[in-house]
Amino acid sequence: MTQCMDYLAHLQATAQLSFSIAQVIPGTVIGPSEFCNTSSQALAHMDRQTKALLFDDVSPRYAFGFVHVQDCARIHIEALDREKSEGENLPKWFIAAGTVEEGVDAPMMWNAAADMIEKEFEEEVSTGLFKVGRTKVPINAPFRADSHMTEKTLLGGEKIRGLEESVREVAHWYVELKRQEP
Repeated sequence: MTQCMDYLAHLQATAQLSFSIAQVIPGTVIGPSEFCNTSSQALAHMDRQTKALLFDDVSPRYAFGFVHVQDCARIHIEALDREKSEGENLPKWFIAAGTVEEGVDAPMMWNAAADMIEKEFEEEVSTGLFKVGRTKVPINAPFRADSHMTEKTLLGGEKIRGLEESVREVAHWYVELKRQEP
């Protein structure tokens, strides 16, 4: 992927293109799916990070950040807006991942999400629907995502939802699917 990004940056820098290319680089996309109608379908299509946090059953694979599926879709759509993504101010790429504040490392971010699950889904944890994967911290989370420029340029300053917010929504969605089942 780096070679492709470098090549496109080179083409843009040398003015060999008669058009602009707005690249969106998303982190791990997390969110409910409109294509899943049962909890078993949801579990089968759920991302590894959310499965690790909610069910303690898989090892997460970390890309470089986390983004809610709706935010990711919106960023891709907004990047098509020529007023927002053309000209000399066009960055090499737009980062689509919730900004992680400086000083927050992977264990801190992961534990904040685990704390949220234990607090907001206390009943589901106590009944065994959720088994919090607090120790499943991704081992390959070497750097933080900073999406301030993407948020400012494409989202009018709105924040991109990160790990905790995205997992919260998936958990609510999963619980609701479970409640609808006989």
